[in-house]
Amino acid sequence: MFAFAVVCLLAIAAVSVGHHGTSTYDMEKEIQLTGTVKEWTFENPHSWLWLRVAAPQKTTEEWSIESAPPSYLSQRGWSASTLKTGESLTVLVSPLKGEPRRAILLEVKRASGEVLVVRPRGSFGRPAAIK
Repeated sequence: MFAFAVVCLLAIAAVSVGHHGTSTYDMEKEIQLTGTVKEWTFENPHSWLWLRVAAPQKTTEEWSIESAPPSYLSQRGWSASTLKTGESLTVLVSPLKGEPRRAILLEVKRASGEVLVVRPRGSFGRPAAIK
């Protein structure tokens, strides 16, 4: 019985450490990126946006942007078809600490001006750090 309890506690500890939330992101820094959607995945445990962003010397950088789980996003009106491949977007993100071109999604602004909020932190109505 004791061994079973120890195994259960270790399993719970492993799961809680494995799910980091936003601790690996610099949530004090907000970066605005403009690009086109390469891919949008709306699946557990987290949704992901891959965004092609114009870079110096006429090259393109690909950003991997983590978003919230589908259950969270669904409550805010998001779905698997919310973002379309090839769609032009401006996004507000917080970067992953120590890793270039990785971030967590805060807001999306469509070409039409519509703003989709993921995490109510920043706003396109105030200045953000420009990459």
